[in-house]
Amino acid sequence: MKQNFRYIITALFFVSALIATAQERVQPIEGDGVYSLLRRHGRAVPGDVREFRELNQGRFNARGQLILGRYYILPPLREGGAATTPAAPTASGRGTNPAIFGTRFQNITRTSDNLVGAAFYIIAGHGGPDPGAITRIGNRTLHEVEYNYDFALRLARNLMMHGATVHIIIQTPNVGIRDDRYLSNHRTQTTLGAPIPRRQLDRLRQRVDAVNRLYQTERQRYTYIRAIEIHIDSRNPRQQIDLFMYYHSDEPRARRTASTLLREMERQYRIHQPGRGFSGHISHRGLYILRHMNPPTIMIEVGNFQNARDRERILNHNNRQAVANWLTNGLIEDFRNHRNQ
Repeated sequence: MKQNFRYIITALFFVSALIATAQERVQPIEGDGVYSLLRRHGRAVPGDVREFRELNQGRFNARGQLILGRYYILPPLREGGAATTPAAPTASGRGTNPAIFGTRFQNITRTSDNLVGAAFYIIAGHGGPDPGAITRIGNRTLHEVEYNYDFALRLARNLMMHGATVHIIIQTPNVGIRDDRYLSNHRTQTTLGAPIPRRQLDRLRQRVDAVNRLYQTERQRYTYIRAIEIHIDSRNPRQQIDLFMYYHSDEPRARRTASTLLREMERQYRIHQPGRGFSGHISHRGLYILRHMNPPTIMIEVGNFQNARDRERILNHNNRQAVANWLTNGLIEDFRNHRNQ
């Protein structure tokens, strides 16, 4: 009987060890809140926030905030399919129809051939049931996804003007480029026309699969292909940040592209805001999107949605267009130097 009891205790010990090993532990970076830490590691649904706090009871400061240098346990990525499987997204090999930009912007005049032979998969972060970061100004509630989408459309249109083939992966029907400060909220985004699933992991898989199918079809047709996903960060309201980028450590082409983009942003800041300085940076991350997309992929964060100064830059459509212009310049430079890589 005692021997059986020892077997049971030993088995429980090994099961506990396996469970502990399976839990992913991470440290926050400067300025992280719970939501931004979770989103950076592929968890962002409301249930993740609740489970994260339950898993890490006693690890927060007196105000319930993260503590730098401390490890935190992440909730598992949500597995399993949606209740109903959305139709597989499809796209034309000729790229996205310019009508997506709206009646004011759908007519595109080619300004150069600088990107002929290049293809881009432009992704606005979040969408459907996931609005991304939320900020409030007075009685207005603003959703990150709407501004991600406007940045994405402006960048995509610029790239087309230089001869690139562009696929806009996340699309909002009947919503083109907008010059408004306060962009109205929608939950109608699709992935190339297919409904976006409710489960977070399914949403990530859907856009990854859409991009990878396009890449498989087009990789022999184009000499240069990049996927660009655009986000706005959500941090402590006191923290103003400049544009920064993530890439996967196993993808040197993405690192080179991110470095080129960063140099162009630094150059533009010296021209337009001399003396201000520029604190943007690039780093590698193991995010689901970056790990699983086959083409070289860069995730771009364009500011802190909770910081008043960053938010002003995001709300001003001229600034949104300027960021799109500078990213376009950087991609032209990268294509010129690495078109066969």
